[in-house]
Amino acid sequence: MSGDWSNVTIDFTDHDESSSLFDPNYTYSNDKYSCIRGFFFAHIVCNYFIFLSGIGCFVTRVAPQRFKWLHSWFGRIYILSMLWSTVTSTLITNTGLPLATIISFGAVMGGLTVGWIAIIIHKQKMERSAITLVHEKLLQQSSKGIDNESDLNQMLQDAKVEVAESKTFKERFFSLKTLHGTLFFVSWMQITGRIFASNQSGDFTCHTYPVYKPINTAEGDYDNGNLTLVPTNDPDWDRLPWSNGVVAWSMQIILGSLFGALAVGAIWSWRAARVAERKKEAMGPADRRQTDALTTHVPNDTETSVHTPEGDFVDEEKDAANVVETSAPPSSSDSSSSTS
Repeated sequence: MSGDWSNVTIDFTDHDESSSLFDPNYTYSNDKYSCIRGFFFAHIVCNYFIFLSGIGCFVTRVAPQRFKWLHSWFGRIYILSMLWSTVTSTLITNTGLPLATIISFGAVMGGLTVGWIAIIIHKQKMERSAITLVHEKLLQQSSKGIDNESDLNQMLQDAKVEVAESKTFKERFFSLKTLHGTLFFVSWMQITGRIFASNQSGDFTCHTYPVYKPINTAEGDYDNGNLTLVPTNDPDWDRLPWSNGVVAWSMQIILGSLFGALAVGAIWSWRAARVAERKKEAMGPADRRQTDALTTHVPNDTETSVHTPEGDFVDEEKDAANVVETSAPPSSSDSSSSTS
Protein backbone atom coordinates (compact mmCIF):
# COMPACT_ATOMS: atom_id res chain seq x y z
CA MET A 1 0.00 0.00 0.00
CA SER A 2 1.06 3.56 -0.54
CA GLY A 3 0.49 6.56 1.66
CA ASP A 4 1.67 8.16 4.86
CA TRP A 5 1.36 5.72 7.77
CA SER A 6 3.34 7.78 10.25
CA ASN A 7 0.19 8.74 12.14
CA VAL A 8 -1.38 5.29 12.26
CA THR A 9 -3.32 4.62 15.44
CA ILE A 10 -4.41 1.36 17.02
CA ASP A 11 -8.07 0.71 17.66
CA PHE A 12 -8.51 -0.93 21.09
CA THR A 13 -12.28 -1.29 20.74
CA ASP A 14 -13.67 -4.24 22.73
CA HIS A 15 -10.51 -4.56 24.82
CA ASP A 16 -10.19 -3.85 28.52
CA GLU A 17 -8.11 -5.26 31.36
CA SER A 18 -9.98 -8.59 31.15
CA SER A 19 -8.84 -9.14 27.56
CA SER A 20 -6.10 -11.67 26.82
CA LEU A 21 -4.30 -8.73 25.20
CA PHE A 22 -2.89 -8.04 28.65
CA ASP A 23 -2.36 -11.66 29.76
CA PRO A 24 0.89 -13.55 28.94
CA ASN A 25 -0.67 -16.95 29.64
CA TYR A 26 -3.11 -17.16 26.75
CA THR A 27 -4.32 -15.43 23.59
CA TYR A 28 -8.04 -15.39 22.89
CA SER A 29 -9.50 -13.44 19.99
CA ASN A 30 -12.66 -13.66 17.93
CA ASP A 31 -13.82 -16.41 20.33
CA LYS A 32 -10.84 -18.58 19.39
CA TYR A 33 -7.69 -19.66 21.22
CA SER A 34 -4.38 -19.30 19.42
CA CYS A 35 -2.01 -19.68 22.37
CA ILE A 36 -2.19 -21.31 25.80
CA ARG A 37 1.00 -21.36 27.84
CA GLY A 38 0.36 -24.78 29.40
CA PHE A 39 0.35 -26.43 25.99
CA PHE A 40 3.98 -25.44 25.49
CA PHE A 41 5.07 -27.83 28.24
CA ALA A 42 2.81 -30.58 26.91
CA HIS A 43 4.43 -30.01 23.51
CA ILE A 44 7.91 -30.39 24.99
CA VAL A 45 6.94 -33.67 26.68
CA CYS A 46 5.57 -35.05 23.40
CA ASN A 47 8.79 -34.11 21.61
CA TYR A 48 10.88 -35.92 24.21
CA PHE A 49 8.72 -39.00 23.69
CA ILE A 50 9.53 -38.71 19.97
CA PHE A 51 13.23 -38.38 20.73
CA LEU A 52 13.40 -41.28 23.19
CA SER A 53 11.17 -43.65 21.21
CA GLY A 54 13.35 -43.04 18.15
CA ILE A 55 16.42 -44.04 20.14
CA GLY A 56 14.51 -47.11 21.30
CA CYS A 57 13.83 -48.06 17.67
CA PHE A 58 17.51 -47.82 16.76
CA VAL A 59 18.73 -49.70 19.83
CA THR A 60 16.31 -52.59 19.38
CA ARG A 61 17.55 -53.11 15.83
CA VAL A 62 21.03 -54.01 17.12
CA ALA A 63 20.04 -55.40 20.53
CA PRO A 64 19.96 -59.13 21.38
CA GLN A 65 17.18 -61.09 19.74
CA ARG A 66 15.02 -61.27 22.85
CA PHE A 67 14.49 -57.49 22.65
CA LYS A 68 13.56 -57.34 18.96
CA TRP A 69 9.84 -57.42 19.72
CA LEU A 70 10.15 -53.94 21.25
CA HIS A 71 11.11 -52.37 17.92
CA SER A 72 7.59 -52.15 16.54
CA TRP A 73 6.24 -50.84 19.85
CA PHE A 74 8.79 -48.04 19.97
CA GLY A 75 7.74 -47.20 16.42
CA ARG A 76 4.10 -46.97 17.46
CA ILE A 77 5.02 -44.70 20.37
CA TYR A 78 6.96 -42.54 17.90
CA ILE A 79 3.96 -42.10 15.61
CA LEU A 80 1.48 -41.45 18.43
CA SER A 81 3.83 -38.93 20.04
CA MET A 82 4.17 -37.16 16.70
CA LEU A 83 0.39 -36.85 16.46
CA TRP A 84 0.08 -35.36 19.95
CA SER A 85 3.05 -33.07 19.34
CA THR A 86 1.27 -31.73 16.27
CA VAL A 87 -1.94 -31.14 18.21
CA THR A 88 -0.23 -29.29 21.07
CA SER A 89 1.73 -27.13 18.63
CA THR A 90 -1.46 -25.58 17.28
CA LEU A 91 -2.03 -23.85 20.62
CA ILE A 92 1.38 -22.26 21.10
CA THR A 93 1.24 -19.85 18.18
CA ASN A 94 2.87 -16.44 18.61
CA THR A 95 4.64 -15.33 15.46
CA GLY A 96 4.35 -18.35 13.17
CA LEU A 97 7.05 -20.56 11.67
CA PRO A 98 10.18 -19.65 9.72
CA LEU A 99 10.52 -21.16 6.25
CA ALA A 100 13.43 -23.35 7.40
CA THR A 101 11.21 -24.93 10.06
CA ILE A 102 8.39 -25.53 7.59
CA ILE A 103 10.82 -27.34 5.26
CA SER A 104 12.11 -29.37 8.21
CA PHE A 105 8.58 -30.35 9.21
CA GLY A 106 7.99 -31.44 5.63
CA ALA A 107 10.87 -33.88 6.07
CA VAL A 108 9.44 -35.02 9.41
CA MET A 109 6.00 -35.89 8.08
CA GLY A 110 7.18 -36.99 4.64
CA GLY A 111 9.72 -39.40 6.09
CA LEU A 112 7.21 -40.77 8.58
CA THR A 113 4.49 -41.25 5.95
CA VAL A 114 6.58 -42.90 3.22
CA GLY A 115 8.68 -44.88 5.70
CA TRP A 116 5.63 -46.30 7.44
CA ILE A 117 3.98 -47.33 4.17
CA ALA A 118 7.27 -48.89 3.01
CA ILE A 119 7.57 -51.20 6.02
CA ILE A 120 3.93 -52.29 5.73
CA ILE A 121 4.45 -53.28 2.09
CA HIS A 122 7.72 -55.01 3.02
CA LYS A 123 6.00 -57.13 5.67
CA GLN A 124 3.22 -58.07 3.27
CA LYS A 125 5.74 -59.15 0.63
CA MET A 126 7.65 -61.22 3.18
CA GLU A 127 4.43 -62.88 4.30
CA ARG A 128 3.40 -63.74 0.74
CA SER A 129 6.84 -65.10 -0.14
CA ALA A 130 6.91 -67.27 2.98
CA ILE A 131 3.39 -68.62 2.39
CA THR A 132 4.28 -69.45 -1.22
CA LEU A 133 7.40 -71.31 -0.07
CA VAL A 134 5.46 -73.31 2.53
CA HIS A 135 2.80 -74.13 -0.05
CA GLU A 136 5.41 -75.46 -2.46
CA LYS A 137 6.98 -77.63 0.24
CA LEU A 138 3.61 -79.07 1.22
CA LEU A 139 2.85 -79.88 -2.42
CA GLN A 140 6.21 -81.61 -2.78
CA GLN A 141 5.62 -83.69 0.35
CA SER A 142 2.13 -84.57 -0.82
CA SER A 143 3.35 -85.65 -4.27
CA LYS A 144 5.87 -87.98 -2.60
CA GLY A 145 3.23 -89.46 -0.34
CA ILE A 146 4.82 -88.02 2.78
CA ASP A 147 2.44 -87.32 5.64
CA ASN A 148 3.09 -83.82 6.91
CA GLU A 149 2.94 -83.58 10.68
CA SER A 150 4.96 -80.37 10.91
CA ASP A 151 3.85 -77.33 12.83
CA LEU A 152 2.54 -75.05 10.08
CA ASN A 153 3.29 -71.96 12.11
CA GLN A 154 6.91 -73.05 12.55
CA MET A 155 7.13 -73.85 8.85
CA LEU A 156 6.00 -70.33 8.04
CA GLN A 157 8.58 -68.83 10.38
CA ASP A 158 11.33 -70.99 8.91
CA ALA A 159 10.23 -69.94 5.44
CA LYS A 160 10.61 -66.28 6.38
CA VAL A 161 14.15 -66.98 7.52
CA GLU A 162 14.86 -68.77 4.27
CA VAL A 163 13.52 -65.84 2.24
CA ALA A 164 15.59 -63.38 4.28
CA GLU A 165 18.80 -65.41 3.98
CA SER A 166 18.41 -65.73 0.22
CA LYS A 167 18.73 -61.97 -0.32
CA THR A 168 21.92 -60.51 -1.76
CA PHE A 169 23.58 -57.28 -0.61
CA LYS A 170 21.90 -55.42 -3.47
CA GLU A 171 18.48 -56.79 -2.56
CA ARG A 172 18.99 -55.86 1.09
CA PHE A 173 20.32 -52.36 0.46
CA PHE A 174 17.86 -51.39 -2.28
CA SER A 175 14.82 -52.55 -0.37
CA LEU A 176 11.68 -51.20 1.24
CA LYS A 177 13.09 -52.09 4.64
CA THR A 178 16.17 -49.94 4.07
CA LEU A 179 13.92 -47.15 2.78
CA HIS A 180 11.86 -47.42 5.96
CA GLY A 181 14.86 -47.12 8.27
CA THR A 182 16.45 -44.29 6.29
CA LEU A 183 13.34 -42.13 6.10
CA PHE A 184 12.42 -42.65 9.75
CA PHE A 185 15.93 -41.60 10.74
CA VAL A 186 15.60 -38.44 8.63
CA SER A 187 12.22 -37.75 10.26
CA TRP A 188 13.59 -38.32 13.77
CA MET A 189 16.64 -36.10 13.22
CA GLN A 190 14.49 -33.04 12.46
CA ILE A 191 12.76 -33.25 15.84
CA THR A 192 15.95 -34.13 17.70
CA GLY A 193 17.73 -31.08 16.32
CA ARG A 194 14.89 -28.75 17.28
CA ILE A 195 14.71 -30.10 20.84
CA PHE A 196 18.29 -29.15 21.64
CA ALA A 197 18.18 -25.92 19.65
CA SER A 198 15.00 -24.65 21.34
CA ASN A 199 14.59 -22.65 24.51
CA GLN A 200 13.41 -25.03 27.23
CA SER A 201 13.87 -22.68 30.18
CA GLY A 202 10.12 -22.55 30.81
CA ASP A 203 9.80 -18.81 30.23
CA PHE A 204 7.44 -19.27 27.28
CA THR A 205 4.65 -16.69 27.09
CA CYS A 206 1.80 -15.85 24.76
CA HIS A 207 3.17 -12.43 23.83
CA THR A 208 1.45 -11.52 20.57
CA TYR A 209 -2.08 -10.59 19.62
CA PRO A 210 -3.67 -10.64 16.14
CA VAL A 211 -4.52 -7.43 14.31
CA TYR A 212 -6.51 -6.90 11.13
CA LYS A 213 -4.42 -6.00 8.11
CA PRO A 214 -5.19 -2.46 6.86
CA ILE A 215 -6.82 -3.73 3.68
CA ASN A 216 -10.28 -4.39 2.33
CA THR A 217 -11.26 -8.09 2.40
CA ALA A 218 -14.41 -10.18 2.57
CA GLU A 219 -14.02 -10.18 6.36
CA GLY A 220 -14.22 -6.40 6.54
CA ASP A 221 -12.86 -3.08 5.32
CA TYR A 222 -10.01 -2.02 7.59
CA ASP A 223 -8.31 0.28 5.08
CA ASN A 224 -9.03 3.28 7.25
CA GLY A 225 -5.63 4.46 8.39
CA ASN A 226 -5.87 2.55 11.67
CA LEU A 227 -4.69 -0.83 12.88
CA THR A 228 -7.64 -2.64 14.42
CA LEU A 229 -7.08 -5.39 16.95
CA VAL A 230 -9.16 -8.49 16.40
CA PRO A 231 -11.99 -8.31 18.96
CA THR A 232 -12.17 -10.72 21.87
CA ASN A 233 -15.60 -11.93 20.83
CA ASP A 234 -16.77 -12.84 17.35
CA PRO A 235 -19.22 -10.13 16.20
CA ASP A 236 -21.00 -12.74 14.07
CA TRP A 237 -21.20 -15.34 16.82
CA ASP A 238 -24.87 -16.11 16.16
CA ARG A 239 -24.08 -17.48 12.70
CA LEU A 240 -21.93 -20.28 14.15
CA PRO A 241 -23.47 -23.76 14.61
CA TRP A 242 -22.30 -23.90 18.25
CA SER A 243 -23.64 -20.45 19.19
CA ASN A 244 -26.33 -22.03 21.39
CA GLY A 245 -23.73 -23.89 23.45
CA VAL A 246 -20.20 -25.01 22.63
CA VAL A 247 -20.20 -28.09 24.86
CA ALA A 248 -23.70 -29.16 23.83
CA TRP A 249 -22.85 -28.86 20.14
CA SER A 250 -19.57 -30.77 20.58
CA MET A 251 -21.26 -33.59 22.47
CA GLN A 252 -23.97 -33.83 19.82
CA ILE A 253 -21.31 -34.38 17.15
CA ILE A 254 -19.24 -36.81 19.24
CA LEU A 255 -22.10 -38.86 20.66
CA GLY A 256 -24.06 -38.67 17.42
CA SER A 257 -21.17 -40.15 15.45
CA LEU A 258 -20.55 -42.75 18.18
CA PHE A 259 -24.11 -44.05 18.31
CA GLY A 260 -24.43 -43.75 14.54
CA ALA A 261 -21.39 -46.00 14.10
CA LEU A 262 -22.76 -48.48 16.65
CA ALA A 263 -26.11 -48.57 14.83
CA VAL A 264 -24.47 -49.22 11.46
CA GLY A 265 -22.24 -51.85 13.07
CA ALA A 266 -25.25 -53.60 14.60
CA ILE A 267 -27.13 -53.63 11.29
CA TRP A 268 -24.08 -54.88 9.41
CA SER A 269 -23.39 -57.60 12.00
CA TRP A 270 -27.03 -58.75 11.91
CA ARG A 271 -26.98 -58.89 8.11
CA ALA A 272 -23.69 -60.83 8.05
CA ALA A 273 -25.03 -63.30 10.61
CA ARG A 274 -28.20 -63.82 8.55
CA VAL A 275 -26.21 -64.43 5.36
CA ALA A 276 -23.98 -66.93 7.17
CA GLU A 277 -27.02 -68.70 8.61
CA ARG A 278 -28.61 -69.03 5.17
CA LYS A 279 -25.40 -70.48 3.76
CA LYS A 280 -25.31 -72.93 6.63
CA GLU A 281 -28.90 -73.98 5.98
CA ALA A 282 -28.05 -74.57 2.31
CA MET A 283 -25.21 -76.94 3.20
CA GLY A 284 -25.50 -80.66 3.44
CA PRO A 285 -25.44 -82.34 6.87
CA ALA A 286 -21.75 -83.30 6.59
CA ASP A 287 -20.67 -79.79 5.59
CA ARG A 288 -22.78 -78.33 8.37
CA ARG A 289 -21.14 -80.54 10.99
CA GLN A 290 -17.69 -79.55 9.72
CA THR A 291 -18.60 -75.84 9.86
CA ASP A 292 -19.92 -76.22 13.41
CA ALA A 293 -16.68 -77.88 14.45
CA LEU A 294 -14.60 -75.08 12.96
CA THR A 295 -16.64 -72.29 14.55
CA THR A 296 -16.90 -73.84 18.01
CA HIS A 297 -13.45 -75.38 18.39
CA VAL A 298 -11.01 -73.44 20.54
CA PRO A 299 -7.35 -74.41 19.97
CA ASN A 300 -5.41 -75.54 23.00
CA ASP A 301 -1.87 -74.53 23.87
CA THR A 302 -0.33 -77.25 21.73
CA GLU A 303 -2.13 -76.17 18.56
CA THR A 304 -0.94 -73.36 16.34
CA SER A 305 -2.28 -71.19 13.58
CA VAL A 306 -0.87 -71.04 10.09
CA HIS A 307 -0.50 -67.28 10.48
CA THR A 308 2.61 -65.87 12.05
CA PRO A 309 1.93 -63.95 15.28
CA GLU A 310 2.00 -60.21 14.81
CA GLY A 311 5.20 -59.74 16.76
CA ASP A 312 7.34 -62.46 15.14
CA PHE A 313 10.54 -60.81 14.02
CA VAL A 314 12.94 -61.92 11.31
CA ASP A 315 16.20 -60.02 11.37
CA GLU A 316 17.48 -60.01 7.82
CA GLU A 317 20.79 -58.34 8.59
CA LYS A 318 21.91 -60.08 11.77
CA ASP A 319 21.43 -63.69 12.83
CA ALA A 320 18.93 -64.24 10.06
CA ALA A 321 18.77 -67.90 10.96
CA ASN A 322 16.94 -67.08 14.17
CA VAL A 323 13.28 -66.25 14.32
CA VAL A 324 12.23 -64.51 17.46
CA GLU A 325 9.03 -65.27 19.24
CA THR A 326 8.30 -61.71 20.15
CA SER A 327 5.97 -62.13 23.01
CA ALA A 328 7.35 -60.38 26.07
CA PRO A 329 9.74 -62.44 28.22
CA PRO A 330 8.06 -64.11 31.20
CA SER A 331 8.21 -62.16 34.42
CA SER A 332 10.06 -63.43 37.44
CA SER A 333 6.75 -64.27 39.10
CA ASP A 334 5.74 -66.41 36.11
CA SER A 335 9.07 -68.20 36.18
CA SER A 336 8.87 -68.92 39.86
CA SER A 337 5.31 -70.20 39.59
CA SER A 338 6.23 -72.53 36.75
CA THR A 339 9.11 -74.05 38.68
CA SER A 340 7.33 -74.38 41.97
